[in-house]
Amino acid sequence: MLRNMSDVALATVVCTYVFTLLATISLSIHAYYRLMVRHEVEAEDFLTLIAFIVSLALVGQITWAVIDEGQGEHMSDVTGSQFEHAAKSLLASEALWALVNTLIRLTALIFLRKLFALRGLTLKSCPLLLLIGASIAHGIAALLTAVLICRPIQALWDDQDEGTCGDQIVAFLSLEGVGLIIDIGILLLPVRHVLNLSSIQLKQKVSILFVLSAGAVVIVITGLRIAALHRINTSDFSYDQGYLGLLSTLGALIGIITCCTASVYHLLKPLSKKLKKTDITSSGRRLIGSLLLSSVQRTGANR
Repeated sequence: MLRNMSDVALATVVCTYVFTLLATISLSIHAYYRLMVRHEVEAEDFLTLIAFIVSLALVGQITWAVIDEGQGEHMSDVTGSQFEHAAKSLLASEALWALVNTLIRLTALIFLRKLFALRGLTLKSCPLLLLIGASIAHGIAALLTAVLICRPIQALWDDQDEGTCGDQIVAFLSLEGVGLIIDIGILLLPVRHVLNLSSIQLKQKVSILFVLSAGAVVIVITGLRIAALHRINTSDFSYDQGYLGLLSTLGALIGIITCCTASVYHLLKPLSKKLKKTDITSSGRRLIGSLLLSSVQRTGANR
């Protein structure tokens, strides 16, 4: 079956499951750190788990669309019934993408709120509260757009249905553009707070910002989705939708990995130092042992 797939369809399947594995490992490390090391579970942990479950639903939906509905294949190789199912899949994938993106954004914002103690309605917390409100409003708008862009909804995939559809490309491009602005705002939010920390050195500030900026990869994915929406061609809709589906699954799964970055960093950094120290100690012991052995052998030879 894989041999008969187009390059886009094959890349979608392979990349999706590689990153699903990475997201599962990251979430497992995150859960271990929160439960076994910190002994606490916060609201953002539940949001991350829900986002992961929704991401798995998106992975399943995209996989089924590729294998059974011809997503990622050229229109000349797709049957009429497959095209109808592919149009339904686009509706499902956009709704799931909107939901998982909203959950990931809220997870990041709640984490930053606790990290920098931005509680209450103060001047310092206003940017964060605005981003939370914007994320929720954007998620609701994206879900409603996916469902209500065509009235009745059957008009999305049935040309014979006497319904009307709005300009889907313009609508989705507008939503992606607003989402990109929100993501950039979330990425820039901690910069001022970290730079104002006077109790740590510049090197430590850079390390903290590096960990908190892991979400920049998601911004790149969003940018690529905008470019993909621009190039969608109705005459080869199924093929272009395949590339969009690939970016959707990558964006969702990388978002999950990003949410777990802080826990992975805190858990693995002490472990790496311990292993490094152990390696140095073991090497030192072997060196001392070899020197003592050669000294004893020389003493015996002299006698």
